[in-house]
Amino acid sequence: MANNQHILIAGDEARKRPKVDRLSLTIISLAWRSLWRNKRRTWLTVAGVAFAVWLLIFGMAAQEGTFMTMVDNGARMMTGHMQIQHVGYEEDPGIENTVNLGNLIESIRIVPGVDHVSARAHGFALVSQGERSFGAQILGVDPEAEGQWSTLKGMLAQGRYSSAPGEAMIGATLARNLALDVGSEMIVLGTALQGGVAAMSVQISGIFDMTQPELNRSLVVVHLDDFREAWAMSRNEAHTIVVVTQDVAASDRALEIIREKIDPNKQVLLGWRDLMPEVEQMMDMKSVSTEVIFLVLAIIVTFSVVNTFMMVVFERTPEFGVLQAIGMQLKYLRWQLQIEAFMLSALGIAVGFGLSWALILGVGDEGLPAPIPEDAEAFYARFNMGTHIMLKFDWQAFRTASWVFLIGIQLAALLPGWRLRKLRPVDAIRQET
Repeated sequence: MANNQHILIAGDEARKRPKVDRLSLTIISLAWRSLWRNKRRTWLTVAGVAFAVWLLIFGMAAQEGTFMTMVDNGARMMTGHMQIQHVGYEEDPGIENTVNLGNLIESIRIVPGVDHVSARAHGFALVSQGERSFGAQILGVDPEAEGQWSTLKGMLAQGRYSSAPGEAMIGATLARNLALDVGSEMIVLGTALQGGVAAMSVQISGIFDMTQPELNRSLVVVHLDDFREAWAMSRNEAHTIVVVTQDVAASDRALEIIREKIDPNKQVLLGWRDLMPEVEQMMDMKSVSTEVIFLVLAIIVTFSVVNTFMMVVFERTPEFGVLQAIGMQLKYLRWQLQIEAFMLSALGIAVGFGLSWALILGVGDEGLPAPIPEDAEAFYARFNMGTHIMLKFDWQAFRTASWVFLIGIQLAALLPGWRLRKLRPVDAIRQET
């Protein structure tokens, strides 16, 4: 008796259920079963969408990883990921526009993601040896602090990284112009903080060869203590505080935290985008070219799906004729095609995402080996250029690919669905014979 009551209640609930819901479930069920009538064609279409999604995500991951490696190499070579400067230093890099260090370095060092923090001093001077003199940019650094992260060590063509006061490193072009070798003495003359003469004598400990010709021609790196003594600066003064983080992503996260620690009326915080604007411009240009390639790929895949659905409509014309003959409205047939298109695109996107995610996780932090000739490995190592392609998953690329293919394939299914408008049930059923 209880079972009969349950059956009666279930029957009443089924009758009370909206007719539209039952019809929608029926159409979805028909669409799913129809999708697998021709498994080979379905899987080929899914594979095409999956390949396009994988290619986009993989390409964007490789491009994003390459960009981040490029930014990190540039930051560790000279600028750092962030710099704190006097508010007027960027427009007027005068010797008097200094930053009062206070406890800034100690407070920044404990920020999550920050690896190294060091102070620098900048100036311009006349460097000479014998009768030869040239203008140069003098960079005062703490060699012990910067030696932990700077890639300048790897760019030394001669000598060693300077570590003691009284030593200096210079660019290869400047060394050649002044006829200097490792161990030679060089005189530096500039204008001190209070307008006096900044003078010092240094011994060349190393000669570096950078990729930037202007640095090779003009840069001289000296000990920060020597710079402060010659330019009459106090030990609590510097022109920039250089911050190096674990990676580029960490610098973006630490930027706002560090910004709260400075006085905006006296100091300014510059991120890597401010310090290396040319790199950001190149990244934007490369991104545009990648988007164009993806658009072409999406159009090709969309046209292949149009062809697939044209074949579906042609092969299933008798079936559509029978469905119309028993009372199914044309709009529901179109809905069925659109649902099939959605299922195809969803399957393709899911497979493409899975392949991309597995590959990027499999590669990990080591990256994919780049096709570099053996005789070029020493050159890459010297300039701290990676021999592996790093992959960084880009969720924005995945979201873009998903929306483009979902919408594109839905539009692709509209054209064959529009053909059903001229379908006559009697003619469609006769086509089977």
